[in-house]
Amino acid sequence: MMTYLTPFERTGYDLFRSMRDWENEFFDNKGQLASCKSDLRDTGDSYVLDAELPGFTKEEINLDVQGDVLTLTAVHREKTKEEQEKDGTYLRRERNFYSYQQKLDVSNVDVSQMKASYENGVLTLEMPKKRPAEPTAMRITIE
Repeated sequence: MMTYLTPFERTGYDLFRSMRDWENEFFDNKGQLASCKSDLRDTGDSYVLDAELPGFTKEEINLDVQGDVLTLTAVHREKTKEEQEKDGTYLRRERNFYSYQQKLDVSNVDVSQMKASYENGVLTLEMPKKRPAEPTAMRITIE
């Protein structure tokens, strides 16, 4: 018996239902992005994180370190009423609020030397590795 895969339901296909399903998966029903595509590279002496955050401005992205945890948070809020009126009358609004948050273990990173840049919707975070402690030589006196 051969099974065929069909991309659409044959009876009662509803384009709007399909769009709602896609929207629910993408936004996880909470106005939040379900995921952010990111790459983490090891360059030898540092780690480099490239995270796609399209639609966010640099001011909407925060990088906070607490202990050994780096938290990447991006929040896009709706324009104020004055800004909306200046832009004209919206017939439909779908991009009013969305957010993203990711936590990373930075226990092996020299957090004081981290550098971040944001260009064309991609956040690049350079995280230099901690250098191993230099072994110390000492003589212990015998009492």
